Amino acid sequence: MSYFMNNGMGESIDEPDEATIRSILSGLLGSDDEHFDVSLVHQSGWSLSVCPDKVLLWENVEDSSVPARELPLDSWGEVMRALSRLSREDVQAVNAFG
Repeated sequence: MSYFMNNGMGESIDEPDEATIRSILSGLLGSDDEHFDVSLVHQSGWSLSVCPDKVLLWENVEDSSVPARELPLDSWGEVMRALSRLSREDVQAVNAFG
């Protein structure tokens, strides 16, 4: 497994395809204060957490010396592109967002 995604309820899905990622993202529409984000985590430690307002939290959960940063995106298409690039461990491309 090279990546997994956590849905709004915290369930992990190993290497979801694009349709599954879109389905997980659509679950954000009915989010509440307790289940307000989803995330994709690559085995390298890089992670993107997605909130309903399309702001992503970009961080390396394995390396606390790397500061987390927010990536405010304009569209769900951009969100999908960022998640897709992280699933392929294209860290440089994800860094270019925001």
